[in-house]
Amino acid sequence: MVDPQLLRSLKDENISLKHENEDLKDQNSRLWKVIKSLNELQSNPQVKTSPSDLLEMVKNILTIALHAAESKDGSILLLDEESDELVFVAVVGDRAEELMDYRIPAGSGVAGWVNLHKKAALVPDVRKDDRWISAVDQSIGFHTQSLMAVPLILEDRVLGVMEVVNSRSEDLFNDKDLELLQLVARLASYVFGSTEDDSESDQNQ
Repeated sequence: MVDPQLLRSLKDENISLKHENEDLKDQNSRLWKVIKSLNELQSNPQVKTSPSDLLEMVKNILTIALHAAESKDGSILLLDEESDELVFVAVVGDRAEELMDYRIPAGSGVAGWVNLHKKAALVPDVRKDDRWISAVDQSIGFHTQSLMAVPLILEDRVLGVMEVVNSRSEDLFNDKDLELLQLVARLASYVFGSTEDDSESDQNQ
């Protein structure tokens, strides 16, 4: 006769494996969507010719990041080296209008920490993170619960920070979500870097 406890253990193990397989399928599906979207952007034959073209491309990149992380709120902040501030240049989600062009000190909050240390940050609960500052939330009437932030780096130079906040799923952001966000950030860094090169070339002509 088979031990009932052994049967229960095998059943529980089977359920656990099914859940793990579902998670892997979900991660793979999201990864392929990101890769497909990035390839479509990179293979676009249209050359950006104006700030509005660049802004549209940046918003597309940010939207890809939000889909990958299953979130609807995110932003891209670029570093203004002259004023030593991070500036919100692209925002998607609630309070987008209020956040556009908003400035924070380059070393302030989680984004500032990411900017200074050139490292990504995964914050499941901002209230439990010493780097978090609530000033931005308070000023625009927003409520941040969790966030991910990754640096936009080109040739060891930090151009800015990409942030995604408040996961739409019941699960919190995890390391896999952060890896996908870093993948998208690499393209964003390339876009900004190539734009700066074009600007410098125009000035030298």
